[in-house]
Amino acid sequence: MSDDMTFDVVVVGGGVAGLSGAMALGRSRRSVLVIDAGEPRNAPADHAHNYLGREGVPPLELLEIGRAEVAAYGVEVLADRVVGLSGEAGSFLVTTEGGRRVTARRILVTGGVTDELPDVPGLAERWGKDVLHCPYCHGWEVRDQRIAVLGTTPMAGHQGLLFRQLSDDVTLIVFDGVELPVEEVEKMAAIGVKIVHGTPQEVVTGDGDALVGLRLADGSVLERDAIVVASQPHVSVDYLGPLGVEPAPFEMNGVAYGSVVPVEPTGATSVPGIFAAGNATDISMTLIASAAHGVRVGAWINAELANEEAAAAVAERRGSLFERPAWEERYSGDKVWSGRVNVQLAAEAADLPPGQALDIGCGEGGDALWLAERGWQVTASDFAEAALARVTEHAAEAGVGGRVETRLLDVRTFEPDGETWDLVTAHFVHLPDGGMVDVVRRLASAVAPGGTLLVVGHAPSDVHSGLRHGHDSFMHTADQLLPALGEEWQVEVCESRPRTQAHPETGEEIAIADAVLRARLQG
Repeated sequence: MSDDMTFDVVVVGGGVAGLSGAMALGRSRRSVLVIDAGEPRNAPADHAHNYLGREGVPPLELLEIGRAEVAAYGVEVLADRVVGLSGEAGSFLVTTEGGRRVTARRILVTGGVTDELPDVPGLAERWGKDVLHCPYCHGWEVRDQRIAVLGTTPMAGHQGLLFRQLSDDVTLIVFDGVELPVEEVEKMAAIGVKIVHGTPQEVVTGDGDALVGLRLADGSVLERDAIVVASQPHVSVDYLGPLGVEPAPFEMNGVAYGSVVPVEPTGATSVPGIFAAGNATDISMTLIASAAHGVRVGAWINAELANEEAAAAVAERRGSLFERPAWEERYSGDKVWSGRVNVQLAAEAADLPPGQALDIGCGEGGDALWLAERGWQVTASDFAEAALARVTEHAAEAGVGGRVETRLLDVRTFEPDGETWDLVTAHFVHLPDGGMVDVVRRLASAVAPGGTLLVVGHAPSDVHSGLRHGHDSFMHTADQLLPALGEEWQVEVCESRPRTQAHPETGEEIAIADAVLRARLQG
Protein backbone atom coordinates (compact mmCIF):
# COMPACT_ATOMS: atom_id res chain seq x y z
CA MET A 1 0.00 0.00 0.00
CA SER A 2 1.46 3.35 -1.05
CA ASP A 3 0.94 6.54 0.94
CA ASP A 4 -0.74 8.34 -1.96
CA MET A 5 -3.59 5.85 -2.26
CA THR A 6 -7.20 6.97 -2.14
CA PHE A 7 -9.84 4.69 -0.68
CA ASP A 8 -13.58 4.91 -0.81
CA VAL A 9 -13.67 4.34 2.95
CA VAL A 10 -11.10 4.26 5.74
CA VAL A 11 -12.36 2.33 8.77
CA VAL A 12 -10.75 3.33 12.07
CA GLY A 13 -10.78 0.28 14.32
CA GLY A 14 -10.58 -3.39 13.40
CA GLY A 15 -13.04 -4.86 15.92
CA VAL A 16 -16.25 -6.62 14.95
CA ALA A 17 -18.04 -3.36 14.09
CA GLY A 18 -15.18 -2.15 11.90
CA LEU A 19 -14.63 -5.46 10.13
CA SER A 20 -18.36 -5.98 9.63
CA GLY A 21 -18.70 -2.52 8.10
CA ALA A 22 -15.67 -3.24 5.93
CA MET A 23 -17.29 -6.53 4.85
CA ALA A 24 -20.47 -4.80 3.69
CA LEU A 25 -18.42 -2.23 1.81
CA GLY A 26 -15.96 -4.70 0.33
CA ARG A 27 -18.78 -6.89 -0.94
CA SER A 28 -20.15 -3.78 -2.63
CA ARG A 29 -16.81 -3.48 -4.46
CA ARG A 30 -15.67 -0.49 -2.45
CA SER A 31 -11.97 0.11 -1.82
CA VAL A 32 -11.58 -0.10 1.95
CA LEU A 33 -8.69 0.30 4.36
CA VAL A 34 -9.08 -0.77 7.99
CA ILE A 35 -6.59 0.88 10.33
CA ASP A 36 -6.38 -1.03 13.59
CA ALA A 37 -4.26 -0.16 16.65
CA GLY A 38 -4.49 -3.74 17.94
CA GLU A 39 -6.30 -2.88 21.17
CA PRO A 40 -9.67 -4.63 21.02
CA ARG A 41 -11.87 -3.82 23.97
CA ASN A 42 -12.68 -7.49 24.63
CA ALA A 43 -9.09 -8.74 24.40
CA PRO A 44 -8.94 -9.73 28.13
CA ALA A 45 -11.88 -12.14 27.72
CA ASP A 46 -11.20 -15.79 26.92
CA HIS A 47 -14.44 -16.37 25.05
CA ALA A 48 -17.23 -14.45 23.30
CA HIS A 49 -20.86 -15.44 23.69
CA ASN A 50 -24.25 -14.80 22.09
CA TYR A 51 -22.53 -14.56 18.71
CA LEU A 52 -24.66 -16.94 16.68
CA GLY A 53 -22.56 -19.46 14.77
CA ARG A 54 -19.43 -18.59 16.77
CA GLU A 55 -20.60 -19.29 20.32
CA GLY A 56 -17.68 -19.44 22.74
CA VAL A 57 -15.08 -18.33 20.21
CA PRO A 58 -12.04 -16.51 21.67
CA PRO A 59 -12.37 -12.82 20.72
CA LEU A 60 -8.94 -12.58 19.15
CA GLU A 61 -9.62 -15.68 17.09
CA LEU A 62 -12.90 -14.14 15.92
CA LEU A 63 -11.06 -11.04 14.73
CA GLU A 64 -8.44 -13.14 12.96
CA ILE A 65 -11.21 -14.98 11.12
CA GLY A 66 -12.84 -11.66 10.28
CA ARG A 67 -9.65 -10.19 8.84
CA ALA A 68 -9.25 -13.19 6.56
CA GLU A 69 -12.87 -12.93 5.45
CA VAL A 70 -12.75 -9.23 4.54
CA ALA A 71 -9.43 -9.72 2.75
CA ALA A 72 -11.25 -12.05 0.35
CA TYR A 73 -13.22 -8.99 -0.80
CA GLY A 74 -10.18 -6.78 -1.31
CA VAL A 75 -10.27 -5.00 2.06
CA GLU A 76 -6.83 -4.01 3.33
CA VAL A 77 -5.99 -4.06 7.04
CA LEU A 78 -3.17 -1.88 8.38
CA ALA A 79 -1.75 -2.32 11.88
CA ASP A 80 -1.34 1.30 12.92
CA ARG A 81 -3.04 4.09 14.85
CA VAL A 82 -4.88 7.10 13.40
CA VAL A 83 -3.53 10.33 14.88
CA GLY A 84 -4.79 12.94 12.44
CA LEU A 85 -7.75 13.61 10.18
CA SER A 86 -8.39 16.63 7.99
CA GLY A 87 -10.24 17.60 4.83
CA GLU A 88 -13.86 17.07 3.96
CA ALA A 89 -16.24 14.51 2.53
CA GLY A 90 -14.74 13.15 -0.66
CA SER A 91 -11.15 14.03 0.25
CA PHE A 92 -10.28 13.27 3.87
CA LEU A 93 -6.57 13.01 4.69
CA VAL A 94 -5.83 10.32 7.29
CA THR A 95 -2.48 10.38 9.11
CA THR A 96 -1.22 7.47 11.20
CA GLU A 97 1.23 7.13 14.05
CA GLY A 98 3.49 5.15 11.73
CA GLY A 99 3.68 8.04 9.28
CA ARG A 100 1.19 6.82 6.70
CA ARG A 101 -0.93 9.36 4.82
CA VAL A 102 -3.89 8.17 2.79
CA THR A 103 -7.01 9.85 1.47
CA ALA A 104 -10.58 8.65 1.76
CA ARG A 105 -14.00 9.71 0.52
CA ARG A 106 -15.65 8.59 3.76
CA ILE A 107 -14.53 7.70 7.31
CA LEU A 108 -16.06 5.02 9.55
CA VAL A 109 -15.02 5.23 13.21
CA THR A 110 -15.50 2.06 15.25
CA GLY A 111 -12.51 1.89 17.61
CA GLY A 112 -11.00 3.78 20.50
CA VAL A 113 -13.28 2.51 23.29
CA THR A 114 -11.69 1.74 26.66
CA ASP A 115 -13.28 0.72 29.96
CA GLU A 116 -12.79 2.90 33.04
CA LEU A 117 -13.06 0.84 36.23
CA PRO A 118 -13.61 1.92 39.84
CA ASP A 119 -10.42 2.69 41.72
CA VAL A 120 -10.33 -0.49 43.79
CA PRO A 121 -6.83 -1.99 44.12
CA GLY A 122 -6.51 -5.27 42.26
CA LEU A 123 -9.74 -4.84 40.27
CA ALA A 124 -8.31 -3.84 36.88
CA GLU A 125 -5.82 -6.71 36.88
CA ARG A 126 -8.67 -9.24 36.90
CA TRP A 127 -10.82 -7.50 34.29
CA GLY A 128 -12.08 -10.05 31.80
CA LYS A 129 -11.21 -13.00 34.04
CA ASP A 130 -13.37 -13.08 37.14
CA VAL A 131 -14.24 -9.36 37.09
CA LEU A 132 -17.22 -9.11 34.76
CA HIS A 133 -19.80 -6.59 33.66
CA CYS A 134 -22.37 -8.19 31.33
CA PRO A 135 -24.76 -10.98 32.34
CA TYR A 136 -25.38 -11.82 28.69
CA CYS A 137 -21.70 -11.98 27.75
CA HIS A 138 -20.31 -13.87 30.76
CA GLY A 139 -23.14 -14.55 33.21
CA TRP A 140 -23.65 -18.23 32.30
CA GLU A 141 -20.03 -18.96 33.13
CA VAL A 142 -20.50 -17.84 36.77
CA ARG A 143 -23.90 -19.42 37.30
CA ASP A 144 -24.47 -20.82 40.81
CA GLN A 145 -21.28 -19.14 42.07
CA ARG A 146 -20.79 -16.55 44.78
CA ILE A 147 -21.13 -13.15 43.06
CA ALA A 148 -20.41 -9.62 44.27
CA VAL A 149 -21.97 -6.69 42.42
CA LEU A 150 -20.16 -3.36 42.87
CA GLY A 151 -22.74 -0.60 43.26
CA THR A 152 -20.99 2.43 41.79
CA THR A 153 -24.17 4.17 40.53
CA PRO A 154 -27.85 4.40 41.54
CA MET A 155 -28.54 1.93 38.70
CA ALA A 156 -26.53 -0.87 40.35
CA GLY A 157 -29.71 -2.70 41.29
CA HIS A 158 -30.13 -3.50 37.59
CA GLN A 159 -27.07 -5.75 37.66
CA GLY A 160 -28.15 -7.22 40.95
CA LEU A 161 -31.48 -8.10 39.35
CA LEU A 162 -29.95 -9.82 36.31
CA PHE A 163 -27.20 -11.75 38.09
CA ARG A 164 -29.66 -12.96 40.70
CA GLN A 165 -31.24 -14.96 37.88
CA LEU A 166 -27.98 -16.89 37.63
CA SER A 167 -27.08 -17.45 41.27
CA ASP A 168 -28.72 -17.64 44.68
CA ASP A 169 -25.70 -16.00 46.31
CA VAL A 170 -25.47 -12.37 45.15
CA THR A 171 -24.26 -9.48 47.32
CA LEU A 172 -24.55 -5.86 46.22
CA ILE A 173 -21.82 -3.62 47.65
CA VAL A 174 -22.97 0.00 47.54
CA PHE A 175 -20.06 2.46 47.26
CA ASP A 176 -19.72 5.52 49.47
CA GLY A 177 -21.74 8.43 48.11
CA VAL A 178 -24.09 6.20 46.12
CA GLU A 179 -27.74 6.06 47.14
CA LEU A 180 -29.96 3.39 45.70
CA PRO A 181 -33.57 4.37 45.02
CA VAL A 182 -35.97 3.01 47.63
CA GLU A 183 -37.74 0.86 45.06
CA GLU A 184 -34.43 -0.74 44.07
CA VAL A 185 -33.63 -1.58 47.68
CA GLU A 186 -37.05 -3.16 48.02
CA LYS A 187 -36.49 -5.23 44.87
CA MET A 188 -33.14 -6.51 46.15
CA ALA A 189 -34.70 -7.55 49.44
CA ALA A 190 -37.59 -9.27 47.67
CA ILE A 191 -35.39 -11.36 45.37
CA GLY A 192 -32.77 -12.20 47.99
CA VAL A 193 -29.85 -9.96 47.04
CA LYS A 194 -27.86 -8.94 50.15
CA ILE A 195 -26.78 -5.28 50.39
CA VAL A 196 -23.53 -4.10 52.00
CA HIS A 197 -22.57 -0.43 52.27
CA GLY A 198 -19.11 1.08 51.91
CA THR A 199 -16.45 1.22 49.17
CA PRO A 200 -14.37 -1.99 49.27
CA GLN A 201 -10.68 -1.66 50.12
CA GLU A 202 -9.19 -4.15 47.69
CA VAL A 203 -9.57 -7.34 45.68
CA VAL A 204 -8.12 -10.25 47.62
CA THR A 205 -6.35 -13.12 45.87
CA GLY A 206 -4.81 -16.33 47.15
CA ASP A 207 -2.45 -19.04 46.01
CA GLY A 208 -1.99 -19.27 42.25
CA ASP A 209 -3.59 -15.88 41.74
CA ALA A 210 -7.02 -17.31 42.52
CA LEU A 211 -9.73 -14.85 43.46
CA VAL A 212 -10.60 -14.97 47.15
CA GLY A 213 -12.99 -12.05 47.33
CA LEU A 214 -13.21 -8.42 48.43
CA ARG A 215 -11.92 -6.70 51.52
CA LEU A 216 -14.86 -4.60 52.63
CA ALA A 217 -14.87 -1.16 54.19
CA ASP A 218 -14.87 -2.64 57.70
CA GLY A 219 -11.80 -4.77 56.95
CA SER A 220 -13.60 -8.08 56.67
CA VAL A 221 -13.24 -10.27 53.58
CA LEU A 222 -16.32 -11.20 51.59
CA GLU A 223 -15.41 -14.44 49.84
CA ARG A 224 -16.53 -14.39 46.21
CA ASP A 225 -15.98 -16.36 43.01
CA ALA A 226 -16.82 -13.48 40.65
CA ILE A 227 -17.06 -9.70 40.84
CA VAL A 228 -19.50 -7.73 38.69
CA VAL A 229 -18.88 -4.07 37.95
CA ALA A 230 -20.44 -1.52 35.62
CA SER A 231 -17.45 -0.10 33.78
CA GLN A 232 -17.59 3.31 32.19
CA PRO A 233 -16.61 2.88 28.51
CA HIS A 234 -15.13 6.02 27.00
CA VAL A 235 -14.41 6.65 23.34
CA SER A 236 -11.13 8.39 22.52
CA VAL A 237 -11.31 10.19 19.17
CA ASP A 238 -9.01 13.17 19.60
CA TYR A 239 -8.26 13.18 15.87
CA LEU A 240 -11.93 14.09 15.20
CA GLY A 241 -11.85 17.20 17.40
CA PRO A 242 -10.38 19.59 14.80
CA LEU A 243 -13.23 18.67 12.45
CA GLY A 244 -15.88 19.34 15.08
CA VAL A 245 -16.75 15.85 16.35
CA GLU A 246 -16.49 15.52 20.13
CA PRO A 247 -17.54 12.65 22.42
CA ALA A 248 -20.78 13.12 24.34
CA PRO A 249 -21.89 11.56 27.63
CA PHE A 250 -23.89 8.33 27.38
CA GLU A 251 -26.66 8.67 29.95
CA MET A 252 -29.35 6.43 31.39
CA ASN A 253 -31.91 7.81 33.83
CA GLY A 254 -29.82 10.95 34.12
CA VAL A 255 -26.65 9.08 35.11
CA ALA A 256 -23.56 9.22 32.85
CA TYR A 257 -22.06 5.80 32.09
CA GLY A 258 -19.30 6.76 29.68
CA SER A 259 -18.93 8.64 26.43
CA VAL A 260 -19.79 7.97 22.81
CA VAL A 261 -19.66 9.56 19.39
CA PRO A 262 -23.14 11.03 18.74
CA VAL A 263 -24.65 9.71 15.51
CA GLU A 264 -27.85 9.71 13.48
CA PRO A 265 -29.71 6.41 12.88
CA THR A 266 -27.62 6.03 9.71
CA GLY A 267 -24.38 6.25 11.70
CA ALA A 268 -23.67 9.74 10.36
CA THR A 269 -21.97 12.18 12.71
CA SER A 270 -22.48 15.93 12.67
CA VAL A 271 -19.69 16.23 10.09
CA PRO A 272 -20.62 15.16 6.54
CA GLY A 273 -18.67 12.12 5.44
CA ILE A 274 -17.76 10.88 8.92
CA PHE A 275 -19.67 7.92 10.31
CA ALA A 276 -19.36 5.83 13.47
CA ALA A 277 -20.63 2.42 14.55
CA GLY A 278 -20.56 -0.12 17.36
CA ASN A 279 -19.65 0.61 20.98
CA ALA A 280 -18.13 3.90 19.85
CA THR A 281 -21.75 5.05 19.49
CA ASP A 282 -23.61 2.98 22.10
CA ILE A 283 -21.95 1.37 25.12
CA SER A 284 -24.84 -1.04 25.62
CA MET A 285 -24.20 -2.96 22.39
CA THR A 286 -23.18 -6.58 22.78
CA LEU A 287 -20.65 -8.09 20.39
CA ILE A 288 -23.17 -9.30 17.84
CA ALA A 289 -25.08 -6.01 18.04
CA SER A 290 -21.87 -4.12 17.28
CA ALA A 291 -21.22 -6.36 14.30
CA ALA A 292 -24.76 -5.83 13.02
CA HIS A 293 -24.46 -2.08 13.49
CA GLY A 294 -21.21 -2.08 11.53
CA VAL A 295 -22.92 -3.83 8.62
CA ARG A 296 -25.82 -1.42 8.74
CA VAL A 297 -23.66 1.70 8.79
CA GLY A 298 -21.40 0.26 6.09
CA ALA A 299 -24.49 -0.18 3.93
CA TRP A 300 -25.53 3.43 4.55
CA ILE A 301 -22.08 4.64 3.56
CA ASN A 302 -22.19 2.58 0.39
CA ALA A 303 -25.62 3.98 -0.46
CA GLU A 304 -24.39 7.53 0.10
CA LEU A 305 -21.40 6.94 -2.16
CA ALA A 306 -23.61 5.34 -4.80
CA ASN A 307 -25.93 8.36 -4.77
CA GLU A 308 -22.96 10.69 -4.98
CA GLU A 309 -21.60 8.80 -7.98
CA ALA A 310 -25.01 8.79 -9.65
CA ALA A 311 -25.29 12.55 -9.15
CA ALA A 312 -21.87 12.99 -10.75
CA ALA A 313 -22.96 10.79 -13.64
CA VAL A 314 -26.12 12.88 -14.05
CA ALA A 315 -24.05 16.06 -14.07
CA GLU A 316 -21.71 14.57 -16.66
CA ARG A 317 -24.61 13.37 -18.77
CA ARG A 318 -26.34 16.72 -18.53
CA GLY A 319 -23.09 18.31 -19.59
CA SER A 320 -23.15 16.18 -22.73
CA LEU A 321 -26.80 17.05 -23.36
CA PHE A 322 -27.00 20.70 -22.39
CA GLU A 323 -23.52 22.20 -22.48
CA ARG A 324 -21.82 23.75 -25.48
CA PRO A 325 -18.54 21.75 -25.65
CA ALA A 326 -20.35 18.45 -26.16
CA TRP A 327 -22.45 19.87 -28.99
CA GLU A 328 -19.45 21.53 -30.63
CA GLU A 329 -17.84 18.11 -30.72
CA ARG A 330 -21.01 16.48 -31.99
CA TYR A 331 -21.49 18.91 -34.87
CA SER A 332 -17.80 18.68 -35.79
CA GLY A 333 -18.25 15.04 -36.80
CA ASP A 334 -20.62 13.29 -39.14
CA LYS A 335 -24.01 14.59 -40.13
CA VAL A 336 -26.34 14.54 -37.11
CA TRP A 337 -29.86 15.16 -38.45
CA SER A 338 -31.79 14.25 -41.60
CA GLY A 339 -31.93 17.81 -42.97
CA ARG A 340 -35.71 17.56 -43.34
CA VAL A 341 -38.10 19.98 -41.70
CA ASN A 342 -39.64 18.94 -38.41
CA VAL A 343 -43.16 17.71 -39.11
CA GLN A 344 -44.90 19.99 -36.59
CA LEU A 345 -43.27 23.11 -38.03
CA ALA A 346 -44.51 22.11 -41.47
CA ALA A 347 -47.98 21.51 -40.03
CA GLU A 348 -48.25 24.73 -38.03
CA ALA A 349 -46.34 27.28 -40.15
CA ALA A 350 -47.37 26.30 -43.67
CA ASP A 351 -50.23 28.84 -43.76
CA LEU A 352 -48.48 31.67 -41.89
CA PRO A 353 -47.61 34.70 -44.01
CA PRO A 354 -43.80 34.96 -44.38
CA GLY A 355 -42.02 37.47 -42.21
CA GLN A 356 -39.15 37.51 -39.75
CA ALA A 357 -38.50 34.15 -38.00
CA LEU A 358 -36.23 33.13 -35.13
CA ASP A 359 -35.30 29.45 -35.11
CA ILE A 360 -34.00 28.45 -31.66
CA GLY A 361 -31.64 25.47 -31.48
CA CYS A 362 -31.41 25.32 -35.25
CA GLY A 363 -28.86 22.49 -35.38
CA GLU A 364 -27.83 21.86 -38.99
CA GLY A 365 -30.62 24.10 -40.35
CA GLY A 366 -33.40 21.83 -41.59
CA ASP A 367 -36.17 24.08 -40.24
CA ALA A 368 -34.41 27.35 -41.10
CA LEU A 369 -33.95 26.29 -44.74
CA TRP A 370 -37.58 25.20 -45.03
CA LEU A 371 -38.76 28.57 -43.77
CA ALA A 372 -36.35 30.48 -46.02
CA GLU A 373 -37.52 28.55 -49.06
CA ARG A 374 -41.04 29.77 -48.25
CA GLY A 375 -40.06 33.41 -48.15
CA TRP A 376 -39.14 33.88 -44.48
CA GLN A 377 -36.17 35.92 -43.38
CA VAL A 378 -34.67 33.56 -40.80
CA THR A 379 -32.37 34.09 -37.86
CA ALA A 380 -31.00 30.61 -37.20
CA SER A 381 -29.58 30.42 -33.69
CA ASP A 382 -27.64 27.80 -31.76
CA PHE A 383 -25.01 27.79 -29.04
CA ALA A 384 -22.64 25.60 -31.09
CA GLU A 385 -20.54 27.44 -33.66
CA ALA A 386 -20.00 24.17 -35.53
CA ALA A 387 -23.76 23.90 -36.04
CA LEU A 388 -24.03 27.46 -37.36
CA ALA A 389 -21.21 26.79 -39.81
CA ARG A 390 -23.22 23.90 -41.23
CA VAL A 391 -26.33 26.08 -41.50
CA THR A 392 -24.41 28.67 -43.51
CA GLU A 393 -23.03 25.95 -45.76
CA HIS A 394 -26.39 24.29 -46.32
CA ALA A 395 -28.17 27.60 -46.93
CA ALA A 396 -25.66 28.51 -49.61
CA GLU A 397 -26.05 25.11 -51.25
CA ALA A 398 -29.85 25.54 -51.24
CA GLY A 399 -29.63 29.02 -52.75
CA VAL A 400 -31.22 30.75 -49.74
CA GLY A 401 -28.08 32.14 -48.12
CA GLY A 402 -29.44 35.66 -48.41
CA ARG A 403 -32.48 34.72 -46.33
CA VAL A 404 -30.65 32.95 -43.48
CA GLU A 405 -28.64 34.77 -40.85
CA THR A 406 -26.88 32.76 -38.13
CA ARG A 407 -26.51 33.89 -34.54
CA LEU A 408 -24.60 32.34 -31.65
CA LEU A 409 -27.14 32.25 -28.84
CA ASP A 410 -27.68 30.31 -25.61
CA VAL A 411 -31.42 30.28 -24.95
CA ARG A 412 -30.81 29.95 -21.19
CA THR A 413 -29.41 33.47 -21.07
CA PHE A 414 -31.04 34.93 -24.22
CA GLU A 415 -32.58 38.40 -23.94
CA PRO A 416 -34.12 39.94 -27.09
CA ASP A 417 -33.47 43.51 -25.89
CA GLY A 418 -36.44 44.83 -27.84
CA GLU A 419 -35.77 42.81 -30.99
CA THR A 420 -38.82 40.85 -32.16
CA TRP A 421 -39.77 38.29 -34.79
CA ASP A 422 -43.10 37.32 -36.37
CA LEU A 423 -42.41 33.66 -35.68
CA VAL A 424 -40.32 32.25 -32.86
CA THR A 425 -39.94 28.50 -33.07
CA ALA A 426 -38.09 25.92 -31.01
CA HIS A 427 -38.16 22.21 -31.74
CA PHE A 428 -36.95 19.62 -29.26
CA VAL A 429 -35.05 22.02 -27.06
CA HIS A 430 -35.12 20.45 -23.60
CA LEU A 431 -33.81 21.43 -20.19
CA PRO A 432 -33.96 19.52 -16.91
CA ASP A 433 -35.80 20.38 -13.73
CA GLY A 434 -38.59 22.39 -15.34
CA GLY A 435 -36.17 24.81 -17.00
CA MET A 436 -38.24 24.99 -20.19
CA VAL A 437 -40.82 27.26 -18.56
CA ASP A 438 -38.19 29.98 -18.22
CA VAL A 439 -37.01 29.31 -21.78
CA VAL A 440 -40.54 29.74 -23.14
CA ARG A 441 -40.91 32.97 -21.18
CA ARG A 442 -37.73 34.27 -22.85
CA LEU A 443 -38.91 33.18 -26.29
CA ALA A 444 -42.33 34.76 -25.76
CA SER A 445 -40.66 38.11 -25.09
CA ALA A 446 -39.13 37.94 -28.58
CA VAL A 447 -42.46 37.61 -30.44
CA ALA A 448 -43.78 40.65 -32.27
CA PRO A 449 -47.42 41.73 -31.68
CA GLY A 450 -49.65 39.51 -33.76
CA GLY A 451 -46.78 37.02 -34.08
CA THR A 452 -46.67 33.31 -33.34
CA LEU A 453 -44.77 31.26 -30.79
CA LEU A 454 -44.31 27.56 -31.62
CA VAL A 455 -42.63 25.25 -29.11
CA VAL A 456 -42.46 21.51 -29.79
CA GLY A 457 -40.95 18.90 -27.49
CA HIS A 458 -40.86 15.19 -26.82
CA ALA A 459 -43.95 14.17 -24.86
CA PRO A 460 -43.37 12.26 -21.62
CA SER A 461 -45.48 9.41 -23.01
CA ASP A 462 -42.56 8.65 -25.35
CA VAL A 463 -40.80 6.87 -22.50
CA HIS A 464 -42.61 3.67 -23.47
CA SER A 465 -41.01 3.76 -26.92
CA GLY A 466 -37.49 3.24 -25.62
CA LEU A 467 -36.27 6.18 -27.70
CA ARG A 468 -36.11 8.60 -24.78
CA HIS A 469 -34.52 6.35 -22.16
CA GLY A 470 -33.15 8.48 -19.37
CA HIS A 471 -34.83 11.64 -20.64
CA ASP A 472 -37.79 11.47 -18.28
CA SER A 473 -36.86 14.57 -16.29
CA PHE A 474 -36.23 16.58 -19.49
CA MET A 475 -39.53 16.05 -21.28
CA HIS A 476 -42.70 18.07 -20.78
CA THR A 477 -46.32 18.26 -21.78
CA ALA A 478 -47.52 21.31 -23.66
CA ASP A 479 -49.70 22.53 -20.80
CA GLN A 480 -46.71 22.51 -18.45
CA LEU A 481 -45.34 25.43 -20.46
CA LEU A 482 -48.45 27.59 -20.15
CA PRO A 483 -47.32 29.40 -16.95
CA ALA A 484 -44.78 31.19 -19.16
CA LEU A 485 -47.55 32.97 -21.08
CA GLY A 486 -49.54 35.92 -19.80
CA GLU A 487 -53.10 37.00 -20.53
CA GLU A 488 -52.01 38.75 -23.71
CA TRP A 489 -51.48 35.39 -25.37
CA GLN A 490 -54.10 33.41 -27.27
CA VAL A 491 -53.30 29.71 -27.07
CA GLU A 492 -54.20 28.11 -30.40
CA VAL A 493 -52.75 24.61 -29.94
CA CYS A 494 -51.85 22.88 -26.70
CA GLU A 495 -51.75 19.12 -27.11
CA SER A 496 -49.82 15.90 -27.26
CA ARG A 497 -49.88 15.08 -30.96
CA PRO A 498 -49.31 11.45 -32.00
CA ARG A 499 -47.22 10.42 -34.98
CA THR A 500 -45.06 7.49 -36.06
CA GLN A 501 -41.33 7.28 -36.48
CA ALA A 502 -38.95 4.58 -37.60
CA HIS A 503 -36.95 3.10 -34.75
CA PRO A 504 -33.30 4.04 -35.43
CA GLU A 505 -32.06 0.51 -34.67
CA THR A 506 -34.82 -1.81 -35.89
CA GLY A 507 -36.45 0.35 -38.56
CA GLU A 508 -39.84 -0.60 -37.14
CA GLU A 509 -42.49 2.11 -37.18
CA ILE A 510 -43.33 3.05 -33.60
CA ALA A 511 -45.92 5.39 -32.13
CA ILE A 512 -44.60 8.52 -30.42
CA ALA A 513 -46.02 11.93 -29.58
CA ASP A 514 -44.94 15.56 -29.75
CA ALA A 515 -45.91 18.13 -27.14
CA VAL A 516 -47.09 21.04 -29.30
CA LEU A 517 -47.71 24.55 -27.99
CA ARG A 518 -48.70 27.24 -30.48
CA ALA A 519 -49.81 30.68 -29.28
CA ARG A 520 -50.39 34.10 -30.83
CA LEU A 521 -49.49 37.38 -29.19
CA GLN A 522 -52.46 39.68 -29.46
CA GLY A 523 -51.72 43.13 -30.70
